[in-house]
Amino acid sequence: MLARGGEWMVDLLEVHVDELEWLWRQRDAALRSMEYDFHALVQLDERIAAHVDALVLAAEEARALLRSRLVEAEDAYAAFGAAHALLLQEDTAVPLQTLELSVGLDGSAWEGFRLALRYAPPERYVDALKGLVASGSERHAAAALEVLAFHGHAQPDAGVRLLELLDAAQPGIRSAAWGIVSLVSLQWLEASGQALFRRKLAQRFPIALADSSSEVRASAWWAAAWTRQSWLLSGLRMLAKAPESPDHVPGLKLLAVLGAEADLSLFKEALGRRELGSERFLLAGTFGHPGLMEEVLRAMESGGPEIGAAAASAFRKLTGLDVNTIHRVAVLPTEALEEEEVHIPDAVAARNHWGRLKAALSGVSRICMGTDVLKGWTQEWLRGLPLEARWEHALRARFETGRGESVFACERFPQRRE
Repeated sequence: MLARGGEWMVDLLEVHVDELEWLWRQRDAALRSMEYDFHALVQLDERIAAHVDALVLAAEEARALLRSRLVEAEDAYAAFGAAHALLLQEDTAVPLQTLELSVGLDGSAWEGFRLALRYAPPERYVDALKGLVASGSERHAAAALEVLAFHGHAQPDAGVRLLELLDAAQPGIRSAAWGIVSLVSLQWLEASGQALFRRKLAQRFPIALADSSSEVRASAWWAAAWTRQSWLLSGLRMLAKAPESPDHVPGLKLLAVLGAEADLSLFKEALGRRELGSERFLLAGTFGHPGLMEEVLRAMESGGPEIGAAAASAFRKLTGLDVNTIHRVAVLPTEALEEEEVHIPDAVAARNHWGRLKAALSGVSRICMGTDVLKGWTQEWLRGLPLEARWEHALRARFETGRGESVFACERFPQRRE
């Protein structure tokens, strides 16, 4: 009986671990999704927390399974779920042991552990993380700095180590370091005692933007946005006019988030460039200017399945109305469009709906979900936005005013009903 009971318990724990893998995969995709809003994310987080709680309550009976799942993981999300449950164990020795265990991790197991570390509250092992920043390997120092910055645990000498990581030989470390720059609080960055760090950081931006690694360059562009670099918009506008640049499309994406009405002509030109593929119409939804609506409507009417699907997505982001029909057609998956089938939009319904909104919104310079974004916003409005739009709004508010939601506010686990 005992043996059968033990087997039953192991089987149940494995179900919890498997569910965590699947749910964390969903959550990671949801954070930049048009299909989730704050309320849907809360529901997802409650499901994740229920499985984590079960594994925490199981204590020692779960730990051997979790450790083996972490060490043997061939998928980052499998490692993610196991590591997260270990980091939240009530026995304070377990998170420290998990940090030690991570030294031998590599590949998917390491990537999953790093993500789990980011989303677990670090208070019980914050001193160990600070020790890793000071004397750990580059990858452990980067992971530790990431979680400390994400959760707002500033430390006086963090800037020195961060600058070293920005100069690391491995592009993956340099990219991670620029990701950490995006997380540092503006209060810490703009403090009088950080003048030397700001000056050295400014010297590294041009180097990073000329890096041979596209991953490093992309991380540096986004870091420039989160840290409110004054030269950023002019640099993005130069990229928008340089189609031969490998960063042309990524630059357009960031400019769509941060740009102003003066950039409307750049995006009208981009929508007319067929070599950019269907993805160019997603830019219209991100940029949010009603002056692009006619191009979006025509794309739904006569652009073909892939173009029509991208235009319908932009239309939904602009107006809040989903005009997709139940009819689907097969397409070849692309980097921008992973689906193998897309819905056929109702272009007539879209044009009719815009006809009813046009008078109220055509003079506005940025709309989202049928609302004038620049009129001011409330927490309830933010929570009703698709998470992709909420994240973009947070970045824009930070860049323009130094206020607005942080990366932590948008991504922390768990999100809670308040």
